[in-house]
Amino acid sequence: MIEAAAARLQRETAEVDALNVYPLPDGDTGRNMYQTIVAALVRAREAGPSVREVSAALAQGALMGARGNSGVILSQIMRGFREAFAESDTAGGKELRDALARARANAFSAVDRPADGTMLSLCAAVDEHLAETDDMTAVLVTSLEAGAESLKRTMEDNPLNRAAGVVDAGAYGIWLLLLGALERVDRRAAARVSMPVLRRPGSQRVAAGPSSAEVASWTGGHCVQYLVASPTRKPEDLRREMVEAGADSVLVVGDSDLIKVHAHAARPETITGIGESAGALEDVVIEDFDSMVAEHERATGIVLKSPPRPLAAVAVVPGDGFAEIVRSFYMTPLRGGATMNPSVGELVEAIRAANADTVVVLPNDRNVILAAREAARVAGPAVEVVETTSVAQGMAALVPFDPMVGVKGRRTRRDVADVVRDMREAAQEAHGIEVTFATRDTTIDDVAVARGDAIGLLDGRLVVRSTEALDALERAARRLLELPRSGDGGRFQPEIVALYTGADVSDDQAGAAADRLRQALPGAEVEVRRGGQPHYPFIVQAE
Repeated sequence: MIEAAAARLQRETAEVDALNVYPLPDGDTGRNMYQTIVAALVRAREAGPSVREVSAALAQGALMGARGNSGVILSQIMRGFREAFAESDTAGGKELRDALARARANAFSAVDRPADGTMLSLCAAVDEHLAETDDMTAVLVTSLEAGAESLKRTMEDNPLNRAAGVVDAGAYGIWLLLLGALERVDRRAAARVSMPVLRRPGSQRVAAGPSSAEVASWTGGHCVQYLVASPTRKPEDLRREMVEAGADSVLVVGDSDLIKVHAHAARPETITGIGESAGALEDVVIEDFDSMVAEHERATGIVLKSPPRPLAAVAVVPGDGFAEIVRSFYMTPLRGGATMNPSVGELVEAIRAANADTVVVLPNDRNVILAAREAARVAGPAVEVVETTSVAQGMAALVPFDPMVGVKGRRTRRDVADVVRDMREAAQEAHGIEVTFATRDTTIDDVAVARGDAIGLLDGRLVVRSTEALDALERAARRLLELPRSGDGGRFQPEIVALYTGADVSDDQAGAAADRLRQALPGAEVEVRRGGQPHYPFIVQAE
């Protein structure tokens, strides 16, 4: 029967994927459910011949192979079958009723905040209308009828489904599994079942999404999944900690032998870190929502705008390496720098694309600050320009940024205003060195330079000239030690120094530059990172 159910779902996998807009329009519900039930069948085929053994193997295989939100919930439905058949060697209508009732309870207990108009709603409807009979055909027919009515309501009860004009993908997947089971038990009865209407006639392919009060933002988010074998903590404790950390769509299920985790979060490392507190992680999968949603839009034409998240940030950066660093802090990079500063229009576009209630802009160059101020005025009142005058200041401002601040359900003492304030303070306390080459004979900041000279700038002020870049770097670094230390009037003593190498700097040159910095700044920890910036072989951030 489960084989037939899986076969029915397989035939409709692409359709289920196309309907998938909740909890975000990433188009993988059909595949996730099918992969989960296939994993269950693989395990079951290796089990003993009894119903008890097969049902236990189905549940274990589904848990280990669960994929996505829908797959984890499906694994809990399969757990209902294991519990129903734990003391039985027969599989009739009575046992099926018990399994479907247990499936509902298990599915609901797995979800931190059950939503209306989802596969959970269909499970509830089936449970509430189970036929009081031992006839398996009658149980399945009644379940399909109740499921069809529930499926129809998912188009209105769920805000994302309503906006897209479709029924819930996960609910339709469950309905197909029931239909497949009936096809195996009674093909004639299955032939009389009417297929449900899946889309609202005339529904728009491009629609405004729901508000953030109804659905969590998926902009810049990630789907995190993994297993924990022999966990040292309970599933409910891990789930609670993940919800308190601001994660959404949190599913943590299993027992003392194995736990399956699924969660949506801006910072995936937060979710993996909580899991690691319970044991070693296995089968870790981390997926980027933005690319998943874009692929679903291309495949189906259904475009839903994500609700805004509380806080986002845009950072102007001069190279590909800097862009990668900015992304690792869950900010949006915008290419800029010497000779290629972004326009007001480009800044406005990036601010709006960030899709947040508040957007922080890091100009990271004196020449970008005025454009950033104007972009903030055009884009709206909820734009904060942290006036970083150098890349070094901008990199320092990354550290206090928290993309999960203000997320509904998260427990934290910091709010958006606190994060913005901390970013400003971190930028002000950082010092930066930039090494480049003079393009003409001139005198700047009382230093005479000739065209082609290597010059070193400290916090934007030209302080040294040399015939070669490494010497300019070392001498500028020594000038760092002459700066006053904030707070006590002493001299600045850098503890952490980040060296960002330019696009044309070799590994050997980067190593030599790091050695020069260690000589000039004894006691400082020097980290080498690829910045990829043109024109400036070396940029240094010192804190």
